[in-house]
Amino acid sequence: MQGNLRQVGLNELLLLATNGKKSGVLKLARGKETVEVFFNSGVIVHATCPIGDGEKALLYPVTWTDGTFSLEPEGAASATTIQKSAAEILSEIESVAHEWKTILDVIPSSKAVFRLADLTDDTSEPITVPHVGWRVLCRLDGVRTIEEIADQLRIPFAYVARVLFNLHKLGLVEAINPASASAVKIVPQTLLNRMTTVLMEIIGPMAPLVLRDQLKALGVTANNLPENKLDDLIMLVGLEIPDGKLKRKFEETMAREINDFKRS
Repeated sequence: MQGNLRQVGLNELLLLATNGKKSGVLKLARGKETVEVFFNSGVIVHATCPIGDGEKALLYPVTWTDGTFSLEPEGAASATTIQKSAAEILSEIESVAHEWKTILDVIPSSKAVFRLADLTDDTSEPITVPHVGWRVLCRLDGVRTIEEIADQLRIPFAYVARVLFNLHKLGLVEAINPASASAVKIVPQTLLNRMTTVLMEIIGPMAPLVLRDQLKALGVTANNLPENKLDDLIMLVGLEIPDGKLKRKFEETMAREINDFKRS
């Protein structure tokens, strides 16, 4: 059995396989993206997608409105990564799909950019944020798109969008219009090269690796470090210098370099 996802949705395909006690694999494809869901006598036992295996793979294609599918009787799971029952999985997928139309009003595309909102002084009620919500919040910088955050966290886009939608309802985040997002200034490569040189004078040939690792810790690369993250980078790099005097030398030298850069 095969066809197009425009005609048959993910939930319908899973219902067909589970209610029909099917064994085999459901293959979904959209461009270069592929998802595989394995069944054993109607029980969903394993799923894979570009960002990993397990339950996250079942949510990965929830937002797809096009693509192809094939339900094949041949195909055995290489592992058991799904612990939830079919009823629980179908309920969660249906819930996300149902919410999606409302979510689109706030998050119209995977390229949307968000930032932390300025909380008003009269915000006194405690706000509970789930663990995954904190992970998303830590990546919001007004530069990264939702798609980029999902890729970095290895969480399905639909799930990250759902989390951001709920954070938006709580007033914790706000969307940035495309004009504002594109206006974010990126640290030029020349300044990062200078930082590498300064660091090499202090800690030696490990400097490029230290800088790379701290950029990664911030969730950016040397090509897209926003200026508002430069101080964070210097702080993180400084923590890698065990000698207090050398650490201070690095921070003072970089402060002068940044001042010179801003004046130029």
